[in-house]
Amino acid sequence: MIRAGKTFGIVIALVAMIVAPLLAGQDSIFGYLQKMNGLYFIPILSVMVVGLVSRRVPAWGANVALIVGFAAIALGYFVPSLAERVNAMHEFHFLGAVFAGLLLIMAISRLARPLPTPWEHTHSGDVDLTPWRWAWPMGLGLAVTVLLLYLAFADTSVL
Repeated sequence: MIRAGKTFGIVIALVAMIVAPLLAGQDSIFGYLQKMNGLYFIPILSVMVVGLVSRRVPAWGANVALIVGFAAIALGYFVPSLAERVNAMHEFHFLGAVFAGLLLIMAISRLARPLPTPWEHTHSGDVDLTPWRWAWPMGLGLAVTVLLLYLAFADTSVL
């Protein structure tokens, strides 16, 4: 156990030393983490949105969108000549443009080779999907708690 802990500590320290130079040009660690979240969040969100809207997009179209989205965002953030263009248009607009492009890729894949029959989820019975009886009361209680915490810490003097 101690050896595993020491090995893990060494690996984390090495990764931190390798990643540290990437933070040199960042305004804040929060901004950097937001960029890193965008790397995977935008491609996944695009696939989820298309999956909710259309049941005939082939799996290869979603896979292409995931790979192209990750690559486009990574290139836009880490290749200096491309990063200048991203910064010129603002990174949120860049992420929006990538999102729109990924939607277009999946729309083209649907038009090129749609699934012959709409995708339908079938339950295999491996897992019990009986709803938890306390889900609604707990969810409502959680929402009320968050609202009360917000009101407790909010600056109401501006109202």
